[in-house]
Amino acid sequence: MIEVHDIKLGENFDLEIKNGDFDIGETTLQHQQLLIVINKGMLREFPSRCVGLPTWINDDKSGNLNAAIKREFEADGMKVIAIKSIGTQLVTDAYYE
Repeated sequence: MIEVHDIKLGENFDLEIKNGDFDIGETTLQHQQLLIVINKGMLREFPSRCVGLPTWINDDKSGNLNAAIKREFEADGMKVIAIKSIGTQLVTDAYYE
């Protein structure tokens, strides 16, 4: 399991500032959140990447959301143990190898 250290983002995906500089720390969960919520086409370098959760929520023909998340996590280099929907909660168990 690899710890990923990157610039940390806050609750609304704003940059976290600590002591006048970017806050850097473990960001695996942050990467997972971004892969889930960003719409396809929004990452200029990788336009076919990400899940785009808001699009899935509004689409009645959405297919298997958990499978789409698993594909994106694996494409990003994560080992996926489980992705489950429990009520309105999405629970992920994945890490970078």
